[in-house]
Amino acid sequence: MIVEKELAPAIGSQVTGVDVRDMGPDVFREVADVFHRRAVVVFPGQNLDAEALLAFARRWGEPWMGPLLEPVPGTSAVATIVNRGKEGTVTEYWHSDSTFVSQPPAITLLSAVDVPEVGGDTMWCNQYALYERLSDGMKQLLAGLRAVHYDRQRFNVVQGRKPSMDSAAHPVVRTHPVTGRKSLYISGQAEHFEGMTREESRPLLNYLLGLLGLPDFVYRHRWRNGDLLMWDNRCTTHYAIHDYGAYPRSLHRVTVTGDVPQ
Repeated sequence: MIVEKELAPAIGSQVTGVDVRDMGPDVFREVADVFHRRAVVVFPGQNLDAEALLAFARRWGEPWMGPLLEPVPGTSAVATIVNRGKEGTVTEYWHSDSTFVSQPPAITLLSAVDVPEVGGDTMWCNQYALYERLSDGMKQLLAGLRAVHYDRQRFNVVQGRKPSMDSAAHPVVRTHPVTGRKSLYISGQAEHFEGMTREESRPLLNYLLGLLGLPDFVYRHRWRNGDLLMWDNRCTTHYAIHDYGAYPRSLHRVTVTGDVPQ
C-alpha cells in the first residue's frame, strides 16, 4: 500500500511504500492517480541505475531523447545531467521541457546519483492554479492565443549539446489530455505570440511569464541521493537553481513522448 504525503499546498506529493522496479498494476494505478492530481511526485530512496529508470519511464509512455542531449552509453534514451558550472547552466529560468518542438515531452523523470548536501534545489510551479487565478476577462483574451517557442540554447550551446533551430507555436491555454483540466501553458522559451512581433507581444508575454514561480503555487525540492522525481510538463514549469559551485552534481533523466498541445 502506498503512502502519499503532500509536499506543498498546490503541487507535489511524496510517495513511499513502493519500489518502482517491482510495481504491480494496481499500485501503478494508485501512483498514476497521485501523479495526475499533484503533477509532481517524489519517490525517496529508490537508487535507480539508468536501465531501471528507463524501464520505469516506459510504463508511462515511449521515451523521447530530444535534440539537445546525448544518451548514456548502452541506453537509448537516458541522459546524464551534470554540473557544467554556473556560467554553463541552461536551466535557471522557468520553463517546461523542449516546448520548441511540435510534440513536447509529456513527463520528465530524474534520478539523483550524486547531489550536493546543500544547494542544487529544483522548483516546480502549477500552471493549472495560475490559469484558475486569472480573471474571466484575461481567460477570454488568452483563448485562441498561441505563443511561439524557441530553443534558448540556439545561440549559446553548451559543449556536448546539439543546437536546435526549431520553433513551435502552442496554445497559451492548454487542455490536459488525461485530466481534461485547463492550464496556462507558457514557458521561458516563448518569445512572441503567433502573428505578432516580439515588441507587440512583450507586455502581455512578460505579464504571463511573471506569474511563473508565484510562491503559493510552487514546490521546492531539496535533492537527496537516491531520489526519483517525476513531473508533468503539460501543466507545470520548473526552475533548477545553480548555487552549488563546483560540486559534481549528477542525475539521470528520461523524458516521455507527449502529444500536440491542444
